[in-house]
Amino acid sequence: MSEQNHTTRYNAYIPEVVAYQKSLDQLSERWNLLSLLGQMSNIGMDISETRQAFSNLSEQLLQRLSEETVKKLSIELGAKAQVAIDILIRNLFERTADIGFLAMDTIICDFARQSNEEQKNALPELQNRFHEYIEKYSVYSDVLLFDLDGVLIASTKDEKIGNKIDSAFIYEAMHTSQEYVESFGIYPSISTKESLLYSYRVCDEKGTPLAVLCLVFKFQDEMQVIISNLIENETWADILLLDEKDRTIYSSNPFHYALGAPQKTALKRFDIVPFSGSEYVAKTQATKGYQGFYGLGWKGHALMPLAFAFGAQQTHVPFTEEQIKIIKHSSLFSEEFTSIPTKAEAIQRRLDMTIWNGNVQIANQKSGDNSFSKSLLNEISRTGAQTKKTFEESIGNLNWTVVASFINGAAFKAKLAIDIMDRNLYERANDCRWWALSPVFIKAFSAKYRDFSTIRKEFGHEMTEVLGAINALYTVYSNLFLFDTQGCVIAVSQEKYAHLIGKRIGAHYIAQTLALKSSKEYVVSPFEKTELYDGKHTYIYSAPIFIEGAKEAQGGIGIVFDAEAQFEAMLRDVVGADERSFALFIETKTNNVIASTNPDILMGERCVFCDSSENMVLIQDDYYIVGKAKSQGYREYKCSDGYSNDVTAIVCIRVANKDACVEPVVKNGKKQYLYPKVGASEKTVELSTFWMNGTLFAIESQYIYAALEGQDVTQVIGCDEIYVGMITWNNKTIPVASLAKYFHHTCSYNKELHHIIVLKGSEDKPFGLVIDMVQDSPEVPQRCVDETSQAMMGHHTLTKAIVKSDVGQEKAEMLSILDPLKIERYLIVEKNAL
Repeated sequence: MSEQNHTTRYNAYIPEVVAYQKSLDQLSERWNLLSLLGQMSNIGMDISETRQAFSNLSEQLLQRLSEETVKKLSIELGAKAQVAIDILIRNLFERTADIGFLAMDTIICDFARQSNEEQKNALPELQNRFHEYIEKYSVYSDVLLFDLDGVLIASTKDEKIGNKIDSAFIYEAMHTSQEYVESFGIYPSISTKESLLYSYRVCDEKGTPLAVLCLVFKFQDEMQVIISNLIENETWADILLLDEKDRTIYSSNPFHYALGAPQKTALKRFDIVPFSGSEYVAKTQATKGYQGFYGLGWKGHALMPLAFAFGAQQTHVPFTEEQIKIIKHSSLFSEEFTSIPTKAEAIQRRLDMTIWNGNVQIANQKSGDNSFSKSLLNEISRTGAQTKKTFEESIGNLNWTVVASFINGAAFKAKLAIDIMDRNLYERANDCRWWALSPVFIKAFSAKYRDFSTIRKEFGHEMTEVLGAINALYTVYSNLFLFDTQGCVIAVSQEKYAHLIGKRIGAHYIAQTLALKSSKEYVVSPFEKTELYDGKHTYIYSAPIFIEGAKEAQGGIGIVFDAEAQFEAMLRDVVGADERSFALFIETKTNNVIASTNPDILMGERCVFCDSSENMVLIQDDYYIVGKAKSQGYREYKCSDGYSNDVTAIVCIRVANKDACVEPVVKNGKKQYLYPKVGASEKTVELSTFWMNGTLFAIESQYIYAALEGQDVTQVIGCDEIYVGMITWNNKTIPVASLAKYFHHTCSYNKELHHIIVLKGSEDKPFGLVIDMVQDSPEVPQRCVDETSQAMMGHHTLTKAIVKSDVGQEKAEMLSILDPLKIERYLIVEKNAL
């Protein structure tokens, strides 16, 4: 099925398309009637070509409106489905590192090698450790430890202990060659509902399995957090998570989309899918993965009832004149789209000329009642104006639909970027506090009465090994370090930073960390340059290390976030490979840049355009659509843990170059001209007006034969420069002249820019005059036509009369009526006198 036929299926459900289709159908009926009447009139007017042109363009316009409306919803639903699965995958990637590291925990290892009786006595201590872990990593509901027979020997929940799990589960965890086992299903020993588990074997120093450790991820809870943010304020949209067999494993509306129910996917494109006897529009997205991790083959699936999919009334924010100019020259629209206004304008110009020529013919009628023909022309003109208005409204709606899609997209991506940042840094706050509880570190700092050199000598190697093992698993850090109560570095995870050992760090966050009173607390440095990150900007997360029996911190751990690489990677993931887009993280209060994908906007600089509340701004030499989103935190991070750090994500999409938006001065605009009003029974003069070199002129209609458009002119070698050349009209070869010389213009004729009017010269001989475009065919009262004085105006004046302004409009510009005979005489007969 072609894309056009595909989108046409939605037309009956798109209110804007239905409304414009109705308006254009009504106009089409009027055009059909006027075309028939035109052929029956005494001037034999044929507007069938105009009627067909409007009909063809109407179809094109409605098709584009339908396609862009469908595309907008497709992008929005697709983005929601993509984010739902990818945010989850990012989260689960962190879990794969957690289980591997926790399985090496010495306290868990010691417990696993104990006898059953010893385990009973040591269980409360291990449970406290599990509680500490869950308290910091709040994405888990429980930590489980199974023996090699699959019997649960430790959990935070006493009632579960003693339950047995499927032996296949234990076997896989014991023998896997991977660094973790990820499993999803119903495990009666754990829960009656489906559980997402991360497992790995616990081994002794020789690598012999002692037990199997399992982390229970808060799957339903986490999906609710992810998806509630994606569909807030949505009336009809829902998001599901599907497993590898397309069964529903999470539903934002479980009363309607039941868990376990199969779904028809829309992976290839936005499509209509059946569900429960109704039709839905849907988009399904497989995960893009994260650092090579793809999870269990799940997919995001966003859908909404077809009957309501396009019915939401969206407020059309009016564009300013400046924004309209930018949009007109933007790169957001296809050539097919941008050609529609040009085609509509061309059709309107041809219609104007048809009506103008019709009025000329009426003025030249020698007998008969022309009232019908004039009324017909007036009706054609009104219908043309109504058609133009409908086209302009529809094009404006189409403009808004396309631009709104990009505005919404920029805002959505900014929200996604800040959500990714908050979720990532949430893990950093967890890591530093958990690692501060390492038995190795606590043991080293328990020797509080020993000096720095003794601690380094006795525990330095062991601490360095632990820090290195952590850093190998958690590659988002450039370095990890331990410091004592004086702020002196005791150990580092990376050899390249070994020169810092023994050096005192005088930063304020060190003192703040040592002043903390609980292992639940942590400190984050300002985003600033530090020697701990090679003189670059970053955040350092730190937590105190406490020993048993001491109320004061005996030292601390600092983890140096690899900000340059990690933040840019987050932003790159959001904007993708789109060369028109870039993204930033900035500090909200100072507008200082934290990260940027734009090489011209550097980390640590102040963002000069970030204060603007406009959704379209000028950045250097280009206009950009701008989307912003402020940090809202994640779970307890920045929400209830005492840490405050206002950060804003900004996504910018380039729409147009500044120079491209400089429009040439339009000298021949189709502006309204205020003509004197005709009173009852007043004698009138019929005029035909036109633009020439930026000025509006008139000639009495009875002295005009016709106006021509797109006329080729044959040049005559050696003729005077006032001659444009010769044309054939009514089987006659006639000369064409231009007044460009009078107006000091170099371009005398271009068939794409100019028209030609055929005038009556002496003895009614025709000749052509180059003009810019036709305007109106007004009747003005004879009393307002003031014949010019030849003596006062000069011998070579081409003006026959002036149309004076009406009473009350004396300050308005007056209209010059040109004399074809004078034009003929002075431009053709007496050209040498010019």
